[in-house]
Amino acid sequence: MSNIALVTTPSSDSTTRYISTWAEETTKKLESKQLKFILLKKDRATASIVESMLKKHSPSLLFLNGHGGPDSVCGHNDEILVQAGKNGIALKGVVAYALSCSSAKTLGPATVQAGAIAYIGYTEDFIFFISPEKMKRPQEDKTAEMFLAPANHVVVSLAKGHTTGEATNAAKNYFLKSIQKLISSESSVDEREYIRYLMWDMRSLVCQGDRDAVVVSK
Repeated sequence: MSNIALVTTPSSDSTTRYISTWAEETTKKLESKQLKFILLKKDRATASIVESMLKKHSPSLLFLNGHGGPDSVCGHNDEILVQAGKNGIALKGVVAYALSCSSAKTLGPATVQAGAIAYIGYTEDFIFFISPEKMKRPQEDKTAEMFLAPANHVVVSLAKGHTTGEATNAAKNYFLKSIQKLISSESSVDEREYIRYLMWDMRSLVCQGDRDAVVVSK
């Protein structure tokens, strides 16, 4: 096992900038753990570079951030990185986590069938909200944190040696904590509207393939 994690962090619009900033902040805090993170930032998050790095490093974890759909996940400028029926086999022998819309519908099962160890992702659109005044400092956005901290907890849990199934459940529990905080706190009517979307993300997060797989050697 390589104990290497390959991470794509495109930044071609506000959505990818937000999720990539949170991914970069999360992996930075995990540098002392057993996983070594290799980040493909901005215009390095392309299909050719991802495939090249997969072959070169044989990472145990591929963390994809970007736009997507049922059968694909994109990188910088919405270039398709992985697509069912085309290059899903590139994920053979890898645990993949995609913070992307609905890719677990078709791409997830297809990559597992093509040899991926496990695929963690969302069966529906991943929805999150932001505070407009924090657009230039996404990492300080408390509204986005309610959604992106739980989503990134998949990687935090995997880096600690937990299994893919455990990491998925840990992230779901984190979403639940965000929901419970909104219910129990003196949150505004507008803030309580986030509850339905947190539940949506929590319910659509799934782990396909081997739920007992790990990405770091014991």
